[in-house]
Amino acid sequence: SVNHVTVSRNNLRHDLHMVGNFFAGVTGQPPSSLDPPLDLLMDTNIDPQKSNVDLTCVYKASRDGWSAIDFHNAVDGRGSGLVVVLNSSGRKFGGYNPIGWQSTDDYGSSNAAFLWFEKGGQATKCPVLSGGNVAIFDFATGGPQFGSADLIIGPPKAAVMGGFAGPDMEDTSANAGNLKVGSSTFGGAYEDASGWPRGSHSFVEIEIYMNANMSKSSNS
Repeated sequence: SVNHVTVSRNNLRHDLHMVGNFFAGVTGQPPSSLDPPLDLLMDTNIDPQKSNVDLTCVYKASRDGWSAIDFHNAVDGRGSGLVVVLNSSGRKFGGYNPIGWQSTDDYGSSNAAFLWFEKGGQATKCPVLSGGNVAIFDFATGGPQFGSADLIIGPPKAAVMGGFAGPDMEDTSANAGNLKVGSSTFGGAYEDASGWPRGSHSFVEIEIYMNANMSKSSNS
């Protein structure tokens, strides 16, 4: 029947997608796109169904560079962003940062932030815990960081003094983290979920999706 054929085709697409992620992880050759979980963005600041949102991949590590400097050059001042990563085991996961990045060397609060991971072709959301007080860390020499340790991508090479130290106190280029490495010790700031990829990670691709209509000079 037509319905059976449609289901079979959908299952085939799903299987090919999962196999593709696995081989991309093992070979280190990233796919052309990591296909962000658009359903999880419903009612967020970058919901692609909103008329004023043009969801665009503004940073792609394999294209733009793996340094934390490359990352911040692409995303700072552009508002909310969705992080999508693929690790060397073929696992796809990431997080949503509603407050954006500004290289503040400080942490930010948000009740709307979440982490997510894909398992069996389905994306699972892990909301920030009540209060969201340490939802996002925004280090000028580091990549995306959710919570103090829930998900760290490209940690700074040297200890960060904090926003009060001022920008002249830090050698940004020398201390810039490498976004090819990261770690996750889950459950500190976000709801724990079975299947989350804990431990140390080696990444083969990282993508950041943002609203292309948000000007670079915006602080929102």
